[in-house]
Amino acid sequence: MKNNNDAIKQENKKAMPKFILIVVLSLVFGGVLGLALVFLNLENFGDALDAAALFFTNHVAPWLIIALPAAQLAVCLPIYFSAKKQLSAWDGEDEAVSGEAEAKLSVCIWITGLCTILAFFLLAAMFAGFVNNAGTERMMPAPLFFGGLAAFLADLFVPMVLQQKLVDLTKQLNPEKHGSVYDTKFQKKWYESCDEAERLLIGQCAFKAYRAMVTVCMALWVVFALGGMFFSWGFLPALAVCIVWAAGQSAYAWSCLKLGKSGGSVY
Repeated sequence: MKNNNDAIKQENKKAMPKFILIVVLSLVFGGVLGLALVFLNLENFGDALDAAALFFTNHVAPWLIIALPAAQLAVCLPIYFSAKKQLSAWDGEDEAVSGEAEAKLSVCIWITGLCTILAFFLLAAMFAGFVNNAGTERMMPAPLFFGGLAAFLADLFVPMVLQQKLVDLTKQLNPEKHGSVYDTKFQKKWYESCDEAERLLIGQCAFKAYRAMVTVCMALWVVFALGGMFFSWGFLPALAVCIVWAAGQSAYAWSCLKLGKSGGSVY
């Protein structure tokens, strides 16, 4: 036990200088940034941000949300047909061919997932621009607004159909996989059909995603905290980030406690 305690102390002693340096540099950077924001003409900067937001919500977001379904198809369909062609000619033994095809399918699913998130963001921006400027000369034209709404429905439909095609092709490559993307329990059924190696890979990727989420939330909190101090952003943006942060932290901690496996400490 004594040797173990000595090793723990040595490890902490080794890591402490780097930690102190990071804290000191962060404080110095925060102080310099705060002073710079105080002395800068923030009123003009805030007005520029408001003008940019107005232009984006009224003139950019609606057209982006309308163009998004076609953009997804233009990017994903060539990749999908390339993977399908490879699998059609696959002899069932060359793992390099199947691995390349699976990578292409994964890229397509990644793109469709990002496009769905982008669609929700653009819809929120479009709503904000339409409602905040209703009844004024800056009001978004009604045809453009309703066209954006119709395009948003397409933005939800197109990724779903694409993912269904991608998942079906993956199941042809891996017959042991099961689950339909139209099933509300698809992810659970898909996970249950994975073998131990695949579940280990999913766990490693999920942990990296969790760490990325924590880093991004910390960075966004800094941005929104400064925005609440020096602009008219209020505290709601920072609150939203903290809710996402707390939800991810709680889900991770609860999973570690529930599974109760060695190595599942909440850090």
